[in-house]
Amino acid sequence: MNEGRSRHGGDLVGAGLVALAAACFGTLGPLSRFAGDAGVDSLTLVTWRAALGATVVGLFIALRVALGGARPRSARSLPVRDRWFLAAAVVANMLLNLAAFIAFERITIALTLLVFYLYPAGVAVASVLWFGERLDRTRWVALGVSLGGMVLVMGGAGTLGEIDPVGIGLAFLAGLAQMFYVLAARHGFAHVPGPQAATITMAGAATLYVLLGLGLGTAGALATPLASSASIVPVVLAGVIGAGVPTLAFITGIRRLGPSKAAIIATLEPVVGVGLAAWLLAEQPAPIQLVGGALILGAAVLLQLRPGATADHEAVADPAR
Repeated sequence: MNEGRSRHGGDLVGAGLVALAAACFGTLGPLSRFAGDAGVDSLTLVTWRAALGATVVGLFIALRVALGGARPRSARSLPVRDRWFLAAAVVANMLLNLAAFIAFERITIALTLLVFYLYPAGVAVASVLWFGERLDRTRWVALGVSLGGMVLVMGGAGTLGEIDPVGIGLAFLAGLAQMFYVLAARHGFAHVPGPQAATITMAGAATLYVLLGLGLGTAGALATPLASSASIVPVVLAGVIGAGVPTLAFITGIRRLGPSKAAIIATLEPVVGVGLAAWLLAEQPAPIQLVGGALILGAAVLLQLRPGATADHEAVADPAR
C-alpha cells in the first residue's frame, strides 16, 4: 500500500515539474518583448539567456557532485559519434533560440509558437527517412492534423496584421532546429547525462553568439542589459526562469513521470505562451487561429501517445538516465 502511494506521489511530483518547465519556457515570448522594449536586441538576449542557463545547470551539477552524486563524463570517455552529435546539437541550439527570438520580434508570439510546434510532425517524418521507423496510421493522422492546423493559423494571421514571411520562416527554422535537436538527443548522444548535455549545449551556444557578435561588430551591445533595471530584469528572468530552472525541472520530471506522459504535459508551453501574450501584450489570437493551434497541439499529443514515443527539450538526452 505504501509502495503504491509512493509511486502515485512520484507521478504527481513528476507531472508538476514538467508543467512547471512548460510554464517557464512559455514566458520567453513576453520576456523577449520586454527586453526588446528596453533596448536589448535578440542576439544579446539569447547570449545572456544561454550563459545564465548554463550557469544555473552547471551549479546544479557541482552541487550534486559535492553531495556525492555522479561526476560528469569526460569528453575522452564518450564515443566519437556522441561528440560529433553533441557539437552539432550546440549549433542547432544556437540557431533554434536566435531564430525564435527574432521571430518573436517580427510576428506575434502566438504565431511563432504555433509554427514552431509543427516540429513533432517533422520528427515523425525524419524518423521514417533516417531511422527506418514505419509511418503508421497514427502518424499519418497526426501529420494531416498538424498541416491542417498550420493552414488555419496562416489563414487567420491577417487579423493580427500583415503576414511577415521572414518572421514565419524564422519560426519554421527554429522548428527544424528543434527537430534535429530532438533526434540528436534521442539517437546521437545518449551516453551524455541530461544535465551535462544541457550545460554543454547552452554554454556552447553562448560562445557561438559571442563570436557572432564579434564578427558582426556588435559585441559591445552585449553590455546593454547592464544599463538599467528595465533591461537586466527580463534578461536575467529569461536565463534563470526561461532556461536554467525549466531545463532542470523537465529533466527531473521526465525521469520521474516517463517520457510519453511528460511530453503530453510539455505541450502546455505554447498554450502558456499564447495566454501570456494575450494577457500581458494584448496579442489576441483570432478564433480560427485558436482552432488551428488546437489542431497542431493535438497532433503533437497524438504523436506522443504512441508506445515508446519520447520528447526532448533543450538537451534532454536519454530519458532513462
